[in-house]
Amino acid sequence: MPPCYLKRRGMEKKSILIVEDEQISALDLKDTLLSLGYRVTGIASSGERAIEMVDEDTPNLILMDIRLAGKLSGIEAAEQILKNHAVPVIYVTAYADPELVDQAKRTRPYGYLIKPYDERGIRTDIEIALHKFALDQNLKREYASLEQRVHERTDDLARINAALQKSETRYRLIFEKSGEGIFIFKAGGEDQGRIVEVNKAGAAMHGYRPEELLKLKITDLDVAENLPVAPARFEAILHGEWIAGEINHMRKDRSVFPIDFHAGLLELDDQNYVFFVMQDISEQKRVRDEIVKARDEWERTFNAVPDLIAIIDEKFRIVRVNKAMADRLGVSPEEAVGLCCYETVHHNSCPPETCPHLLLLADGRPHTVDIYEENLNGDFNLSVVPITSSSGQVTGSVHVLHDITKRKATEEALKESEEKYRTILENMQDLFYRTDLKGKITMISPSGARLSGYDSPDDLIGMDAAAMYAEPEKRNQILSLLEEKGIVSNYPIILKTRDGSIRYAVASSHLYRDAQGTILGVEGVIHDITSQRQAEDSLLMVNKKLKLLSSITRHDIRNQLMALKTFIQLSEDSMDKPAQLAEFLKKQELIAETIEREINFTSDYEDMGAKSSIWQDVEAIVSKAVSGQTLREIRIETTITGQEIFADPLLEKVFINLIDNALKYGGDKMTVIRTSSNDTEKGLVISVEDDGVGISAEDKKRLFTRGFGHHTGLGLFLSREILSITGITITETGEPGKGARFEILVPKGGYRFNR
Repeated sequence: MPPCYLKRRGMEKKSILIVEDEQISALDLKDTLLSLGYRVTGIASSGERAIEMVDEDTPNLILMDIRLAGKLSGIEAAEQILKNHAVPVIYVTAYADPELVDQAKRTRPYGYLIKPYDERGIRTDIEIALHKFALDQNLKREYASLEQRVHERTDDLARINAALQKSETRYRLIFEKSGEGIFIFKAGGEDQGRIVEVNKAGAAMHGYRPEELLKLKITDLDVAENLPVAPARFEAILHGEWIAGEINHMRKDRSVFPIDFHAGLLELDDQNYVFFVMQDISEQKRVRDEIVKARDEWERTFNAVPDLIAIIDEKFRIVRVNKAMADRLGVSPEEAVGLCCYETVHHNSCPPETCPHLLLLADGRPHTVDIYEENLNGDFNLSVVPITSSSGQVTGSVHVLHDITKRKATEEALKESEEKYRTILENMQDLFYRTDLKGKITMISPSGARLSGYDSPDDLIGMDAAAMYAEPEKRNQILSLLEEKGIVSNYPIILKTRDGSIRYAVASSHLYRDAQGTILGVEGVIHDITSQRQAEDSLLMVNKKLKLLSSITRHDIRNQLMALKTFIQLSEDSMDKPAQLAEFLKKQELIAETIEREINFTSDYEDMGAKSSIWQDVEAIVSKAVSGQTLREIRIETTITGQEIFADPLLEKVFINLIDNALKYGGDKMTVIRTSSNDTEKGLVISVEDDGVGISAEDKKRLFTRGFGHHTGLGLFLSREILSITGITITETGEPGKGARFEILVPKGGYRFNR
């Protein structure tokens, strides 16, 4: 349901907890839910964390991935949550394993989302689940209330009857203490209906004192519409019937309230009396009315939805349709019930092989497909979700057809428009400029303003063109060539942008004249080749580093192989010496593990330079690196905002490694990891520091050396190599005992600020 609809209906945003161990999928699902107007209470990457988050803040619904990292699966986590919380669960899974589905049925889920899913499918499944859950809760409360009242009324009547049979004392106790109203009045004669006895509960319900009611007849408590049938009630009782029903009674203040009553003949001292037991059912009636109201509202909503909705049973018969579907079929909703869906909708004698309902009956899973249906006159996105019995058996499905005819037409028109617009943009990428004889800019294209870091071309009009050159002498050289040849083509220059960063370009210029041939100034086109230049530089650097890394790795493996051959020979010579042979075999195993680590390391650096270096948002990179970590109680503080650096796409791996090292080796007393940045004369300094145990002076010397460390010893070494591709350096400047501090220095031209 779109956010605008939620606002129009005045509804509160429903809260949803996402349980997903794949961060990218979780964040994508979160964005989708937010766009649909829901509130996401959080993302749990494990079943254990999901249980904690539900205990802290119970959401309106849980989207639970069945396969999770950690000890608990999604199904086990759901079972534990549902022991303590009433919350609907929709499973999200990419698997169709029947055994897995059978396990999931134990938790009575409100739906399944099969990956990949789309926005409409999510919306429909969530809304149906929330609605079914609300109905279930209302029905449970109503059933419990009615069951309790039945038990209470049955128990009270049993106690009253037993008391009457045993003794007057027992009767009096029940009579006075009963929570139900009890009246005894005369059954016949001139005083028919005269109240002779009433308990406190009966008097209180009507707003009288007991002695006041003894002056009245039972019909004095009836509302006007009950009086005509009062004689018939008396007649039935005199004939020995016990009558019951719901009628309205009137209080002393003339207010009316509903009662549920039972009445029958009572013989005392050869006199006939009526024994009348009643209960105020105002609250039960209110609850019933609310249930009926909720049902009616659901009916109205069902018929108000513009999507075409149909409920189909396992025999392909229509159980129900909303008004939109009935209108498309050309029948009333009542006339559609019982019709065969494939005959009515598709005009076929059997369902097509691709029928989603047929597939659902086969695998019990939801299905979504885009279709064109001529008989419904349009393109539709069709989603089907299963309806199951209490035993988990699929008994049918809910079909939701969302009309995408206009969207399809819009997409085609948008595609055509985008192609035209893209052509225009591609022709306007270069910077066009014009200066007067004094070198003042008189005209510049919008692309020129963007390239220079300005908001609009107007900001550059009147500026000295030489101010845009990082090497002003280049401007003079171009002018000299123009005076000599009148034209310059593809002349290499370096431009300085507004924020001080450097752009590499080539200029093609000529002198422009008026109609009389008088030189008025210079005009030309500047083509930005910064990305090409940076890519070439970084590629060259990557090739050098890959060659170095491959050489080092090859050398190390050769050394290990030489050692391995030696120990193999020694082992052959020690076949009759078991102890010595075992020692040599152990050393061979250690060598094999070393070779395996070396080979595994090649997979870490093989992606270096696989993609060209790009501009990357530092704040976003840090956020992604943090999101994948288990922080325990460690705080993350960052002041980095609005900065981009030019680096290899593996930049995220650097920050993941730094944060992971802090969490592993910071010690038990570490409380915080901070990231910050500072623009200095040397360049942009990005700091990652903690308040843990720090790094010893001895370890600092070999910190970035290949092979140094507690595990493979390659993390910081590889981080340094990744950064150096674009000229970025990393050092450790922390004080031992007071925390580690890594400083990443990005040189001038390698960073920029977002505006």
